[in-house]
Amino acid sequence: MNNYWLKKSDCFDWKKKPTINYKNSKNNKCVWFPDGKLDLYYNLVLRHKTTKESLVTIFDDKLNRYTYGEIDILVDKYLEFIYSKKKKINRILIHASSSIESAIAMLAAVKMGIYFSVLFEDLSIVAIKKRVDLFNPDIIISRPGISKVKNILRSRKIKYLLFKEFWNNKDKFKKKYKSKILDPKKSFFCLFTSGSTGEPKGIIHSYGGYAVYSNYTCKKQFGMNKNSIMFTCSDAGWINGHTYALFGPLGIGSKTILIDKPINILNPEIFKLISKQNPTIFYLPVTLIRLLKSISYKRQFYIKSLKILGSMGEPLAPNVGNWFSKKFRLINKPIINTYFQTETGGIICSPKHFENVEASPHGCVGKIISNNIQIKKLHKLIKREFVIKSQWPGRMTGVLNGKKVWKKYFDKSNNFRLFDLATISKKNVYIHGRIDDVINIRGHRIGSEELESVLLEVKNIIEVSAISVQDELEGGQFYIFIKSINNKFLDTKVRNKIVENFGTFALPSRIIYLEDMPKTRSGKILRRLLRNLVENPKNPILGDISTIFNKNQIPEILKKINL
Repeated sequence: MNNYWLKKSDCFDWKKKPTINYKNSKNNKCVWFPDGKLDLYYNLVLRHKTTKESLVTIFDDKLNRYTYGEIDILVDKYLEFIYSKKKKINRILIHASSSIESAIAMLAAVKMGIYFSVLFEDLSIVAIKKRVDLFNPDIIISRPGISKVKNILRSRKIKYLLFKEFWNNKDKFKKKYKSKILDPKKSFFCLFTSGSTGEPKGIIHSYGGYAVYSNYTCKKQFGMNKNSIMFTCSDAGWINGHTYALFGPLGIGSKTILIDKPINILNPEIFKLISKQNPTIFYLPVTLIRLLKSISYKRQFYIKSLKILGSMGEPLAPNVGNWFSKKFRLINKPIINTYFQTETGGIICSPKHFENVEASPHGCVGKIISNNIQIKKLHKLIKREFVIKSQWPGRMTGVLNGKKVWKKYFDKSNNFRLFDLATISKKNVYIHGRIDDVINIRGHRIGSEELESVLLEVKNIIEVSAISVQDELEGGQFYIFIKSINNKFLDTKVRNKIVENFGTFALPSRIIYLEDMPKTRSGKILRRLLRNLVENPKNPILGDISTIFNKNQIPEILKKINL
């Protein structure tokens, strides 16, 4: 039992093989394989150089194939390019979607042991600046460009580069770089999410544990091997874009297909292009599965090579899951509805690839993937917080925002908190949503307080309440409730403000105007009540409203919701 993960670390060729699983410190921090030494770049790229093909990238209707050997050449050229601009680089921020550009930049960072972070391309300037302030990179390299903050970057001595400049000059670079042997506890990458405080949180993962766990979950949950071809629609700024689009498959020596814009999968021509690459695993966010279902194609979806269907991001409604299985003619196989977070590094719960199970009820994410990961016993009927008792290698190793934020991830018994409500039945875990007010929109998380504080800057808005709900048919729904002096032209102002500060992905499903917010007698807005009313507008479940200041306003709120 104690050596379980140590045995799993044999998936890599170590420069110095570890003899210790992990070491704990007093503040719940954990170092995995502390006495080992790892050349991760060798394991991801160099040991597979005889493999014909590793990476396929699709941009619009263009397709590019790269062997492991070709990737290695591009990585060296890219390194010479960035070192020609700045000689000492400890941190690099990558502003690019899932593409050959982001893959090269991430692998180059691995080769030289550079700590890196990846941002979504569609983040607003304000959102980018917040993350730059937290991460403090030496270099930012961007594909689309972020010209509005160039002056800010210049004043802080941050070098700003465009991938276009690299591609235009790559043939002049000839230098070879030797990959670095890394200390497993060294910080690998940082990805940003938002928590209940509303501020972006920088989640840190270290080399040793994360690398082993990404390899382990690819094999265990998807049965991946060197002959597998993974296709997952994920942005490089999301943990899935790291673990299952890049590092996991490359660690095994598999082929992986990257699509520049996930929404492009809705294009029949793009879908044909993907099909011709013979993927064996088709792993989609639930949002995209619903969109596929909503579009009527003249022909059947069919990929002859396909063996496994997977979903992520939110619970998979049974009717959507059944459609997914039938369309892709994998009726007798389970859809691997996976549960994980940026903080977990990889899948925590899901069915196994070989299990022949019936369509799971809504919210079911299967079983904990390893006996070594123990969950705190959850009540069968009452929703309880989902926490994990034991360590696992993929768990985050730090947070940029400091000690106070780190401490919030642990309860009084030092269990790791996932901030989700859950129940358990017949050993299956059911997820019921966040315990805080974090808004989950199309795979992106925004703190409600952050969004509300931004909207309060809009003239005539007095109060704001932002909530998200899970709908079995529609998935994640995002509502904004507003109390204002004058509603004229306010919709447009609200939407413009959201796009300016967050991006188009954060636009709400509905904006609803109220005479007054439902509040407790102490003045706190009852977001829980608003969420309950939205989830059940015809037959609302009010819950405990004993503390509400004015319960007579509930019928009026319902009337507005039902419009």
